[in-house]
Amino acid sequence: MAEITLTIDGKEVKGEKGDTILQVCQKNGMDVPTLCHFEGLTDIGSCRMCIVEIEGSGRLRIDTACTTPAAAGMVVKVNTEKLNEMRKAILELLFSEGNHYCLYCVASGDCELQDLGYRFGVDYIRWPLLYPERHIDSSHKYLMMDPNRCVLCRRCVRACAELVGNHTLGVMERGIETMICADLNVPFGESSCASCGTCLSVCPTGTLVDRRSAYMGREVQVERVKSTCLFCSVGCGIEVVTRSNHVLRIEGDWDAEPNKGLLCVAGRFEPLYDEKRRRALNPLVRQNGKLEEAGWDEALDLVAGRLRSFDKKAIGALASTRATNEALQLFANLFRGMGVENLGCLEGPFSEPPEGELSLAHLDEADMFIVVGEDLAENHQVAGFFVKRGATNRGARLIVIDEKETGFVPLAYRWLKPEEVGEAVRLCNAAAQPAVIYGARAGKELEVLHRELAGKARFFWMAPGTNSRGALAAGLGRPFDAGAAKGVYVLACDEGKVPEGLLAQLKKADFVAVQSSYIEPWAEVADVILPTVLWAEKEGSVTNLEGRMLRVARALEPPAGVKDEAEVLKALAEKLG
Repeated sequence: MAEITLTIDGKEVKGEKGDTILQVCQKNGMDVPTLCHFEGLTDIGSCRMCIVEIEGSGRLRIDTACTTPAAAGMVVKVNTEKLNEMRKAILELLFSEGNHYCLYCVASGDCELQDLGYRFGVDYIRWPLLYPERHIDSSHKYLMMDPNRCVLCRRCVRACAELVGNHTLGVMERGIETMICADLNVPFGESSCASCGTCLSVCPTGTLVDRRSAYMGREVQVERVKSTCLFCSVGCGIEVVTRSNHVLRIEGDWDAEPNKGLLCVAGRFEPLYDEKRRRALNPLVRQNGKLEEAGWDEALDLVAGRLRSFDKKAIGALASTRATNEALQLFANLFRGMGVENLGCLEGPFSEPPEGELSLAHLDEADMFIVVGEDLAENHQVAGFFVKRGATNRGARLIVIDEKETGFVPLAYRWLKPEEVGEAVRLCNAAAQPAVIYGARAGKELEVLHRELAGKARFFWMAPGTNSRGALAAGLGRPFDAGAAKGVYVLACDEGKVPEGLLAQLKKADFVAVQSSYIEPWAEVADVILPTVLWAEKEGSVTNLEGRMLRVARALEPPAGVKDEAEVLKALAEKLG
């Protein structure tokens, strides 16, 4: 990109051709106030806070820095008394048009509008207070929308459309009656909202509110830990917001790959809602048919003794892919060291991933998507957002190959059954950069696509579970024979889903030890339960579906009687000698 030189506030600065004035200022460390601007969204200049004076053609013009292209030789003023007076007047108008009683607002202390009011000295409002009647929408399970706090920056509208590709939010009415609405003005909770929370994360005021964490701590009172989401194999970067060793909410990390701030309902909201299982806080040993609390040494001695009593061919070991790379490797080494060959994963068995390095960012370049045996509306939803915005914003064609109707069928150009895979190949001939996205239900149709589209299409494996690649690296991707196992060890972590029929098969075993964060659903089959950490208490790494190794950081200290995954396995290894 060609370099350009311009003058801003009397200082000669450099930028690149194609930059806006705002981008040049940001690259050169010059502070320009903004409200409707958000990195990664299309700028619309609606708030007018970034106004600048531009000299040229014998006259002085005022324009928004976020929408005005920078040009070589430009002379621009950003910080003048005249501009700051105009900004103050704009802020007064914004405060007068909505009910901004800050003391009663959830965002007070963490509000961009409030911060600008302090910055420009807004201590009273010269205009009549209009405050039209606007009703709070609390119909959504996870969010509340208070239009009285809204400044119509349209960040939420643009984020929903441009980042998620969902296009749920829009604008209704005109003038003082203008409001943000969902779909054709239906209640937010009844709309096409995907509950990803992206609108919440970009809102600069208290308009969109996280129901669970409202009023539970301002920014100066909370702690933030950057980590990785463990609720599917996309491996989204997250920020866990905590206070007093409790998780308040989960936010997307805007600097992280591959999600760049996006999260889905499974990563942002569901981990903090509806958990009814009992936490395992101390080891439990079955005595007289009931699970009773025991000490760590007693429980580990029992597990080691019982495992030693079985022939190695009668021992089976299962691990959840929610375990870290380090724990999975320890698990595999421990049982292989005992000569155990019947090893597997709760989410397995797995096929080998496609060769070559792939990034989900490649999906933003695809002009055709073929989704095979995977419902991206239910699983790997952030990967689904890449597809949605490609189909709805760029005009990329979407072909769904599936026996059942998935959530992406309404967006599809064609919905084909597996036996019609040849039609997908034919349609792909017109595509320059097709992408094949396949899941665990993909069958022989995938073999056809691999054969016919080799060298033309990129293939993306939507790995089941969380850390399937880490499990494969540890050699745990093979089928597990539950019927042959008389003594079974399960590294369940905080997994809530158990493969159909597994519990019934484990009931037939002579001994079952489970390393789990929760008592359920293992209470009916386990002879010993060894308590282990939750997702927010882990430390280590996982490998996502791209093959990218990602850090998992501890955000909470675990309860006193609970041990880390690897710590339990090491202690068991010592007992086994």
